[in-house]
Amino acid sequence: MMNFPESIQNALSAMGIKTFTTIQEKAIPLIAEGKNVIGLSETGSGKTLAFVLPLTAKIIGAAKRPTKILIITPTKELSEQILAVAKKCAQGTNIISMSLYGGNSFSEQERALKNGVHLIVACPGRLKDHIEKNTIDLSGIETVVLDEADQLMDMGFLPHIRVAMEATESRKQTLLFSATMSDEVKILTEEFLTDAEVVEHKANKTKAIISEIFCPITEDLRYPFIRFLLKHYKIKGGLIFTRTKEEARSLNLLLTEDNYKSAVLEGDMTTHQRKKALTGLKEKTINILVATDIAARGLDIPHVTHIINLNPPESSDSYVHRVGRTARHDKGGTAITVYMEDEVEYLEDILTSQEKVLSPTKFKEFNYNLRIEKRALRII
Repeated sequence: MMNFPESIQNALSAMGIKTFTTIQEKAIPLIAEGKNVIGLSETGSGKTLAFVLPLTAKIIGAAKRPTKILIITPTKELSEQILAVAKKCAQGTNIISMSLYGGNSFSEQERALKNGVHLIVACPGRLKDHIEKNTIDLSGIETVVLDEADQLMDMGFLPHIRVAMEATESRKQTLLFSATMSDEVKILTEEFLTDAEVVEHKANKTKAIISEIFCPITEDLRYPFIRFLLKHYKIKGGLIFTRTKEEARSLNLLLTEDNYKSAVLEGDMTTHQRKKALTGLKEKTINILVATDIAARGLDIPHVTHIINLNPPESSDSYVHRVGRTARHDKGGTAITVYMEDEVEYLEDILTSQEKVLSPTKFKEFNYNLRIEKRALRII
């Protein structure tokens, strides 16, 4: 372990961390030295701790005004997750941290900001609101982190990021972390990180310890097959991804009607509803979370053993992120992608970029049991 203050060493012990992952070993010393860093690594490789840990160590004993660290991340769920890691790292210190995102009281956030806070984890929209209303002081920011940079760009947040970067012109350090390096992310690196150190470990790839299965299907068998998979694998912690909100809601309704402990997570839900769904999976009051790609980035739920794609995602990057929700902390995991004949083009893009070969033989092994599932649903 690196030479951290005693409070950080104690926090690591409390979190059960005895060794660092590859991306952490590469990034932490550079960040501690104050360098600008571009961190690219596979999902589940520990990128959050790679930047939160050294930044927390830097500000121990600092005054809470002005704010020293700003972490920008695309979704509420990621904001809460990063905040949880920051609080664990800061236990036993004077460091105050908070999150900023829409759906929570603006005035309450304003009061908390006035009281002083060392570290802020913010979603771009709400951050921009506070900047424009002069309810946040970013003049003393030392480090800005752009986390899940590919999703920030996918969601059209570049104008918001530019506002934030202009408001933090006095910063001494800029960090960017992502699982994939897309052309859009290169726009960010060229604009804000021209002198950065690049640390990379298996970016744009799925983990080798994930068992990936691709299964051809017809529309009438799609739901029977999902049911069969849940029974066959005895799934106690699973994520099922759909392309649309409507598909997510419809599939969750079918599952709950069949007495599965499931919930849905999609973008039209309120903050409270989304938090309740995620908490259900984390605390194991539900077994299955049916979600759109809103759940594909950064979420860390260690007991998720299976990912099921109801249909192939439209890009290889999305596939990498979805599949990365299993095999967290180097535990094994299984990812099953169901596809129809007219979806093969999406599948080919995924297979090519991941350097994999399509092998539907596993599906043949499933056929007998699938016929039983069809009979249970009175399809044949």
